[in-house]
Amino acid sequence: MNKFTFPSAMTIFGFIVAALIFVFGIYIMYVPKMANIPKEYQVIFGIVVIGYGLFRMVIIYQKSKQRKQAEDETEF
Repeated sequence: MNKFTFPSAMTIFGFIVAALIFVFGIYIMYVPKMANIPKEYQVIFGIVVIGYGLFRMVIIYQKSKQRKQAEDETEF
């Protein structure tokens, strides 16, 4: 059936790290000046880090969903 199972500690830790990477990307984009780095490079690097954080969140979610589905199939 469709019962709730609490995610593993590694899944939670992965989401926390991915969220921190995402927040760091936003920080990079909006910090006034970073050691004489041109604003264009700062924005590009911020967007790349934000994209990586989002990518990690999606991958972790998909793997946890796949793991739960595999557990459900083995119960029968």
